[in-house]
Order: sequence, then C-alpha cells, then structure tokens
Amino acid sequence: MAKQTFTTGQVLTAAQMTSLQQTAMGGGSATAKTASYVLVAADAGTSVLMNSASSTTITVNTALFAAGDTVYIQNLGAGVSTITAGTATVNTSASLALAQYEGGQLYFNSTSDAIFIKGAGAAAASGGMTLLSTTTLTGASVTLSSISQSYKQLYLVFKNYLPATSGSYLTLNINSDTGTRYYAGDVYGQGAGTYTFNRTFFYMTSGAHNTVTQMTGFATFYDYTNTTTWKMATVSTFNNDATTSTSLRQNLMTEVFNQTGAITSLTLQPSSGNFTSGTILLYGVN
Repeated sequence: MAKQTFTTGQVLTAAQMTSLQQTAMGGGSATAKTASYVLVAADAGTSVLMNSASSTTITVNTALFAAGDTVYIQNLGAGVSTITAGTATVNTSASLALAQYEGGQLYFNSTSDAIFIKGAGAAAASGGMTLLSTTTLTGASVTLSSISQSYKQLYLVFKNYLPATSGSYLTLNINSDTGTRYYAGDVYGQGAGTYTFNRTFFYMTSGAHNTVTQMTGFATFYDYTNTTTWKMATVSTFNNDATTSTSLRQNLMTEVFNQTGAITSLTLQPSSGNFTSGTILLYGVN
C-alpha cells in the first residue's frame, strides 16, 4: 500500500493497519518478482523481493518517492539483480549488483536522487563460486547481460550445445563488440595448433554436427572487471564434428580480446543458423 496522509479522528481500516504494521516491521509483498521490475510509488517503506534464475534489473525513476522514503531490496534468486538508474540518480559506495541472498536499502534524498546502502550479504569465501545465471540456448543468439562486477573471475559452463545447422561452431562476443579485436591460440585433435589474429569473435569450439554428440566444455575469463588490461580467457571443449565415432574432437584455446573495458555482457551464437539445444551456467569466482 502506498504511503498515505491521515486526518485527525480518522478511523483506520484493517488493511491500513496491516500495511502500517508491515511497514514498521520492514515487510513487503510476499510475492517475489521473477522478472526485471520497475519500482512504483507503492513500494515506499516496503521490501521488494527478487527471485529469478536469470539476471534481472530493478529500475529507479523520478517523481515516485519523497525525500526520506526508503525501499529495501532483497535478492533470493540465483540470477544477479542489478539496481539501475532509470530517470533517477542512484549513488552508492558499493556495488549495485546483488548476488543471491544479498540485499540493501534505497534511501531517497529527493524525488530524483537516491543512495543505495548495500548489506553485508552472503558473499562466497575466497576461491568460492557463486552461480550467477542459468540460460537456455535458443534462437539465433543468447546474451548474458548486467554481469555482476563483484567477483575476480567468470567461469562459463557449456552443456549440450547442439546447432540446428551441421558444422556450425559456437562463437562468443564480449560487450556486444563485433570488431576485429579477438585473437586466439588453438590446439585441437591430435595436437595440431594454429594462432589467429583479428577475428570478430571468440571461437569456442570446432564445427559441431547437428544430430550427434552435443558439445560440452567450459571457459574462464580472468580479471574481468579491471579497466586497464586486455581481457583473456582459456577455453576447453569437446564435441563431435561428424556422425562417426572417430570424429570426436577436443579443443584447447587461449583467447585474447584487445580491449580494456570491464566485461559486462557475453553473447553466444552459432556461426550459422540457430541453437537446437544447450544450457549456459555462469559463475562468479572469488
């Protein structure tokens, strides 16, 4: 219930009394949001609960809240929830990205300016891994966006990749950049190797057949939040590029992206056609 103005002698309804009690106890709707959400005026003084396996955003706009209003935000889901300034300004001394079980309070200085005060949360121990998102490979491409900047490395697991077009290999772009900025050293098959410059994507696997063994593998992105050095990843995958059992192929690759910006999104797509199946698990590593 939105904040109300009461008059002398007014008799409060049961719903109003419940709302006042709920606000005093820091409560909110018992129904968690399962998709990205835009805050509304009725959220003042309540808790907004997020619960999604994929990344979500919580958008903050102007002219909804008065100076002194607060909104508590709690993330229950495995997907990172990121507080995003819409038309309002949101400042913080911490991260605006909430991993699973992290939360914090938005405090409004004015109708257009808020401060986010992040709680301690439940961050993983040093060396620990936190599942940030689980995404099904479908259509022509899939983008993992609003990636949390709270970790030291990203660990990407590929499960059961199968292209609709036989021979399509899996590619990856960083921050939607398709320029000739990707370099790679490849070792595959019985140990033959190549080194290539100026690709327009990371080459994640050799051509996969569209009816047989699905590709599995993993990639690690190192020091992905820094803004001073090029980005590097190591990739290991295994797939079948034909219908015969002798066509099994393992790929070991070192990939370099010659840009210095932090990694905030990853886009995966087959080199041609669409995805038939597959799942991507994204982890943050401390």
